Amino acid sequence: MQTGQGTKNLNQGVMECAARRGVSTSGANSTGAQQTITGSISKYTAEAHRALIALRCAVNKRPFHSVADPLYIEEVKLLRPDVQVPSPRTVSRDINTIYYEASKNVKIYFSVRFIVKTALLWLIIVAGTCRLNSPCHRRVVSTFCLLVPWDCRCLV
Repeated sequence: MQTGQGTKNLNQGVMECAARRGVSTSGANSTGAQQTITGSISKYTAEAHRALIALRCAVNKRPFHSVADPLYIEEVKLLRPDVQVPSPRTVSRDINTIYYEASKNVKIYFSVRFIVKTALLWLIIVAGTCRLNSPCHRRVVSTFCLLVPWDCRCLV
């Protein structure tokens, strides 16, 4: 028996039904994707789901155990039956990871600002000892322009 035998009517019925619903049945985007009645493709990934749960718990001050609520699990399964809801421990670890990684950027941001502020303070002290339009004054202004280029137009 060949693979294509007896499936022509079935495939034709599937295509007609998809056309009536406005859903695409071909293309890379439709393979394994959950589609809505309007034909839009769900962009679900397990990683995005975990990140969204972590943000929801952190921003709305919800307990980590809210993901273990049977009604919440039922709601998620209703929307997408094959989803595994992460455990409260996983949510806690995800929030700690987000905090740790974000704190690195905050630390770098403030350390750079501190260095620039210290250099500017030094320049102000040096500029106070220089006469206007002297070589010393020009060096201070050029150094200031390297540190804070967006404020140079008022000095030149």
